[in-house]
Amino acid sequence: MAKGDAFEQAAEELYGLAPGEFTRARDERVKEPRKKDREAADAVKALRKPTVAAWALNQLVRHRGKDVEKLLAAGDKLRAAQEELLGGGGRSAFQQAAARERELVAKLSADGAALASEAGERAGGLQEKLAATLHAAALDGETAAELRAGRLAREREAIGGFGEPGSELAGAAPARASGPAKSGGKPRSSAAKPAAKKAASRSKPGAGAAAAKEAERRRRVAAARTDERHARRELDSATRALEHAQERAEAAEAHATEAVERARTTAERLREAKQAATAARKAHSRAARALTGAEGGRASKS
Repeated sequence: MAKGDAFEQAAEELYGLAPGEFTRARDERVKEPRKKDREAADAVKALRKPTVAAWALNQLVRHRGKDVEKLLAAGDKLRAAQEELLGGGGRSAFQQAAARERELVAKLSADGAALASEAGERAGGLQEKLAATLHAAALDGETAAELRAGRLAREREAIGGFGEPGSELAGAAPARASGPAKSGGKPRSSAAKPAAKKAASRSKPGAGAAAAKEAERRRRVAAARTDERHARRELDSATRALEHAQERAEAAEAHATEAVERARTTAERLREAKQAATAARKAHSRAARALTGAEGGRASKS
């Protein structure tokens, strides 16, 4: 089996396991390959244990794969509708695409929470984390690929709010060129001009690309924040584990020192006991000889 195939098989199996089984199984998978191919073993060792939310999403891909694909397809349509709206198109297609995406996110997040519950896995705000990651996957190709592979290690956060209730685009009016608005025969007030200019700027060529670039930047910032937050938690956990290990090592060292001292004392007492036993044997021998001599003398007199 090629190195890449071995790694793919290991990753597929590991991310299908329950979170509590991941680390032990990963370390066992590393032992054998490390003797044959250190690079492949290091790649497996680098796989990160999934959070409960990430694990539930990986199980969704395995058990609700068709529904996940429907969501990702709905995400493609939603992004296309966003670009059209930003370019000055109508909002009807966008609203329909956003509603469909929200519907699928709600269904899949509920299914994912149910799968976790059935497996005995618990996490605070689990369904909300699932929904946020599914929404992020619908809007971002990189997260979508990671979800489709079923190898998420961390949940993600949706960027930009596109498609969410109350988002800027959900209520945006189409930017079309038109004459001055009329209300009771009066020209549009000066307070409306900035909004009109903003809407007009959206219709300019390149506005959609700029918005997409900004959305991508925000996505990367949020993803980096998520990774940093999880890394900080892992650092705190590792620091606490190190402190406990140091305490145990110090206690073991103290016990070892005490044991050495007890062994030394016991050895001294044993040596003293041996010396006392030797002296007692000699004294007994002398006493026995004296007794024999005394009894012999008394016999000769009689």
